[in-house]
Amino acid sequence: MASRDKYLLTRDKIDKMLESKTADDAVRVLSEMNYIDETESISALEFESVLSREMEKTYSLILPFVPDRAYFEFFLYPSDYHNVKTLLKAEFLGINAGELLTETGTIPKDKLIDMIRGRIYDEMRADMAEGIKEALEEYSVTHDPQEIDLILDKACYRDMGLLAFGLDSDFIKGYLSLRIDLINLTTFIRVKEIGKPARFFSKVFIEGGSISEDLFEEGFEEPIEQFAEKLPSSELKNMLTESATIVRETGRVTVLEKLSDNLLTDYIKEAKYIPYGIEPLIAYIAAKENEIKTIRIILAGKLAGISTELLRERVRDTYA
Repeated sequence: MASRDKYLLTRDKIDKMLESKTADDAVRVLSEMNYIDETESISALEFESVLSREMEKTYSLILPFVPDRAYFEFFLYPSDYHNVKTLLKAEFLGINAGELLTETGTIPKDKLIDMIRGRIYDEMRADMAEGIKEALEEYSVTHDPQEIDLILDKACYRDMGLLAFGLDSDFIKGYLSLRIDLINLTTFIRVKEIGKPARFFSKVFIEGGSISEDLFEEGFEEPIEQFAEKLPSSELKNMLTESATIVRETGRVTVLEKLSDNLLTDYIKEAKYIPYGIEPLIAYIAAKENEIKTIRIILAGKLAGISTELLRERVRDTYA
């Protein structure tokens, strides 16, 4: 993958996109990264289709080198669950999900549409089927679409955890555990910031990380810095302490997501020093996901008229 790393987003490319006067100018930078052919005329309003196409290209590039498709599918499960959530919400609202669905899941869109519409659970993975049943039951009582997200997000990570458990890769297991820890920590801070009770956090807590639910419950009434001292790694402790300080000083909770993504990037960078094995391939996919998230932040921000200075605060560290 070293030959492909040169096409990954670099700090120079980020700066060039940030300093672009318009969103369309920022999109043109993508042609330097092989996202867009120089002969194409792409408007900034079409950037989502460009990003989706790039992720599909990445998967097509990686798949021939993966010894077991399960290593590859680990990264596709979130797309499956995105489509499930989108289809259920569209059904309840009486609208067509259409272009809101992604092509990058393990289940083809048309097949998933039929499965959801016909409630064909026996063709789904067990965690997905159980998650959908629970979401439908909960929604019938609350009519709250957020419940669909909460329930199916938990089901997604259970599904990913089951797959990771069967893979011969401590790297993937460590990546998933860290990802779950960071989601839980981000949620923990957000719940405290908006004054929700501890029982609400218990409802959104995702299992599978290194931080137990009991530890979160015990630390719910503590100052963040005091709670951070109890975390199982110095990296998590430092990230949470820095986040809490910035949130307190600026009120910008988005810093949590940025610092979390940066910590994940630091983790996958370790794969650069592993000459053989699945790790560099997995790291490349994770790096691409982070890269696309950064590009989306910049382009959406440009379209929304957000200042360059504020966007610069939001962009993630790069793998390259």
